[in-house]
Amino acid sequence: MQDGDLRLRPLRLPDDIEAALRWYADPEVLRLSEGDATEPYSATTIEQMYEALAAEAEVFVIEVQTRAGWRPIGDATLGKRGMPIVIGEAECRSRGLGTRTLALLVERARVLGWDELVTNEISLSNERSLRMFERAGFVRLELVRDEGGEPALSMRKRLRDR
Repeated sequence: MQDGDLRLRPLRLPDDIEAALRWYADPEVLRLSEGDATEPYSATTIEQMYEALAAEAEVFVIEVQTRAGWRPIGDATLGKRGMPIVIGEAECRSRGLGTRTLALLVERARVLGWDELVTNEISLSNERSLRMFERAGFVRLELVRDEGGEPALSMRKRLRDR
């Protein structure tokens, strides 16, 4: 799936683990996705995470086109029980790439014939992510507690009228 200089390509294991090591060592990524006390992920942890996600969802590497070719900057998952998007490269954040990634995932779900999308638990401290999903038409469902006990929201977007 592609939108100009941004594309989502299927995850390739074990090839994509090296880039993901940088993303899942970044304190900002870990804080927003897993909580403050999360240690950097090892290659084994990343591989296990991707394998678990791929068992029930489509997992993509987010890439941007540069003069040297396509460069991986993060990952995204499209699943019935969540759709996490991680922009792992700090210099690529707050540039609209997450919003464009979300639009590609929504379109993919429509192609697959899904009636709705539901997010995983989005931490209340992750204001950028909450705003991105709301701008894309997602509505807040319920306040829950994430695995670390922190307040989080699940959100939903209807793709078809029932």
